[in-house]
Amino acid sequence: MKNKLNLVLLMLVCCSMAACAQGDVNLKAKALSETIIIGKSVKVRLTLEGIESDVFKGNDTKSLDGFFGDYQQNHDFRTFVREVPNELGTNVLGPYTIKMMGREFVSNTVIVEVIEQPEEIFKIEMPQEGRVGEEIKIKISGVSNASFNAVLKKTDIFKVNGSTINTTVVDGVASTTSEYSVVLKKRGVFEMKRSMFVNLPEQIKITPVTFEVK
Repeated sequence: MKNKLNLVLLMLVCCSMAACAQGDVNLKAKALSETIIIGKSVKVRLTLEGIESDVFKGNDTKSLDGFFGDYQQNHDFRTFVREVPNELGTNVLGPYTIKMMGREFVSNTVIVEVIEQPEEIFKIEMPQEGRVGEEIKIKISGVSNASFNAVLKKTDIFKVNGSTINTTVVDGVASTTSEYSVVLKKRGVFEMKRSMFVNLPEQIKITPVTFEVK
């Protein structure tokens, strides 16, 4: 990662910049998330401060290879790299190094805390009783770090007529609501539980609900 970063920046800056600032140029790194779940990636923002250039004067102008496609703000160039820390607990990322026009710039290190995937509790909403031949709605909802499409299994208790799923993702967290239309087929007292669904991520737990079909 570091070697590739050095090469791309060296080529881009040497070939594209009109002028370099005569003052101090600093490379700063900042992780956009302080805590992540094991196996997930974290974005690290690299800011090269103090560079003057007539490149990227337009608000949305991109570099040819997209490396500095983020943008220039005043005399700072910014871009991002992704890292995947592989150890639980405290991980130190960096420092990152850029060599440019006979100079070497070294960033600070950043600290990211990596935690285990926590359990995610989803709830079931449905009538507690119904009659054979009646159509009812079954809904599961909750918040997860992963988007998914849960499917209700075929069973002799009811027939699935249709389903809808609505997922909204904000900052990598997915709020998901799945709704199923079913027709009740069999009399008795039953339990709606996790095993009646497929395509659920392992960390998702569902509190069972008891219902009666008359």
